[in-house]
Amino acid sequence: MTTMLATSPFDLAPELPWRHFTSPADQWAVLPSFLVGEWMFIALAIVALVHARACGRDHVLTWIAALVAGTANDLFFMALPLVDNFWQAQATIMLTPRLPLYIPCVYVCFMYLPTVAVRRLGLGRWAGAAATGLLAIVFYAPYDIVGAKFLWWTWHDTDLPIAHRLLGAPIGSSMWVITFVAAFAWLLDWGRSRPTTGARRFAVALAIVAACSTPVMMVQLTALQQLDGGVPGIRGLFTVVAIYGAVLVRGWPRRDADAAAPIADRWLRAAVPVYFATLMTIVVVFDPATHVATGVHQTYGPCKVPAKDIAGLVRYEYLCAEDLDEDFTFDCAAPPAEHAQWYTVCGRAHTDRPAWLLGVGALGGLGIALFGFMLRARPRRHAG
Repeated sequence: MTTMLATSPFDLAPELPWRHFTSPADQWAVLPSFLVGEWMFIALAIVALVHARACGRDHVLTWIAALVAGTANDLFFMALPLVDNFWQAQATIMLTPRLPLYIPCVYVCFMYLPTVAVRRLGLGRWAGAAATGLLAIVFYAPYDIVGAKFLWWTWHDTDLPIAHRLLGAPIGSSMWVITFVAAFAWLLDWGRSRPTTGARRFAVALAIVAACSTPVMMVQLTALQQLDGGVPGIRGLFTVVAIYGAVLVRGWPRRDADAAAPIADRWLRAAVPVYFATLMTIVVVFDPATHVATGVHQTYGPCKVPAKDIAGLVRYEYLCAEDLDEDFTFDCAAPPAEHAQWYTVCGRAHTDRPAWLLGVGALGGLGIALFGFMLRARPRRHAG
């Protein structure tokens, strides 16, 4: 077996023709929907920071913890060769050839917003964590569907943990979001309850979340994917949703129904519908067949060269045009050179656009309704 010489997320790779900054006009010419998505997430993360500062120390802790734990998780799985199975497109602001600035903002958005929204329900620790994981996938799933279709990133062509997909989004990705954000919410709540105060309490909670969220997620995923032969699949997805749903239902009667929402929540009540509406608009307005992504991708090479992932499952090490099963083509550019990791891929037209529109629209509508319910103003009731 050969070893893939891939660029790590930390490597500045001067031999690659990447840039820290790209003109928005240049980006609009090749990946217009990505330009919209990138700056939407950056703006939403800033709104979340303004909200956190207005709501106090615990919310600032949640924002920072989401940034740290989320980005660390992303870098870990990109850096580990046995897992490495996704490649980000070149954004207008790149920190490294494989890490756009907007990706840490994505983590802030799908971890901070569900966590603080569920906190308004006054649920206990277990029910709150379950609800946060479920709300996170409602937030994340439209992005997962839209981003993959419009080449905001590309997946490894034959990696079994991401082989089973719904509307182009891997089931494993959905299961990861649910379990990872639930673990984050549980650990954050536990860390916030430690018998310390001030800066020490802040630091302890942050350290717990940053160190433990990914391992707790991996334990859950390892157990769940046994239901589908050792890889994430539909049985595992239904099972985790059912278990988390049962935990939420069990804890619902014991919630604090009088929990008041801060006035600052109006920022999120306005921003969340804009997020879902933007993704739905991208679906309607843009054509994936016009999108072209030049950047770091799975290394191109000979077909059917076997390699093993972290679970010992066999996948093919290289991407090859003759055995391609991804939602992109090489029709708009010359085929990559052998062992190239920097090359151009071309968007593919929809094969079932109505189903795709329905899926993104339904998830967007559900997300707007759920966040609206949780973030609504609920003044405390007074006796007498």
